[in-house]
Amino acid sequence: SSMRKRNTPERAGWTQRRGQLRREALQEAAARLLKRREIDDVSLEDVAREARIPVASAYHFYKDRNALFVALAAQLSERIAAIIARPYSPAQRKDWHTLIKTALRRVTRHYAMDPAARKLLLDGKTPAEIKLAERLRDQSVGALMEGIFARHFALPTFAERTAVFFHTVEIADLLLQLSAMQHRR
Repeated sequence: SSMRKRNTPERAGWTQRRGQLRREALQEAAARLLKRREIDDVSLEDVAREARIPVASAYHFYKDRNALFVALAAQLSERIAAIIARPYSPAQRKDWHTLIKTALRRVTRHYAMDPAARKLLLDGKTPAEIKLAERLRDQSVGALMEGIFARHFALPTFAERTAVFFHTVEIADLLLQLSAMQHRR
C-alpha cells in the first residue's frame, strides 16, 4: 500500500514540478549573483546557497556551474528574442536601417538594465561551452530577424539568405561584446 502511494501519477507530477521549481530557483539565484559578482567568482555551491537549496540537489539538476549557466543563458536569450520580436511602429520600420537600429537599441537597453545577461552573454570571461550554446541559439535569432524583415520589406530570394541574418546577429553580438569590454559595463 505504501508503495502505491509513492508511485502515483499525482506524486510523480509533484516531483517533476518540484524539480522544475528548484531548477528555476537555481537559475534565478545565479542571475542574482551575476548582478553582484563576476562570472569567475560564482560557483554552483554559491548558487545553491543563494537559492537555499541543498548543494547535492543543485548537482542533481546541473552537472556543474557551466551547465547551470547554459540553462540561464538560454532563458536570457529567450527574453532578448522576445524583445526583438515586439511589434515595430511604422516609423521604426520605415526602412531597413531604422528597423535594425531600433532592434539594436532594444537589445542594448536590455543589456544595460540586466547585468546578469550582459556578464553571461557578452563578457569575455564567459566559458567556451556557454558561448557555443549561445552561438547555436543565435541561429534562431537570425531566423527571427529574417522573418521580421520579410514581413516589412520585399527581400530577395537566395540560398544563403538565412545565413546572412545569422551573420548579422553574430556581428552585432561581437560589437556589443567589444563595447561591454571597452566600457566595463
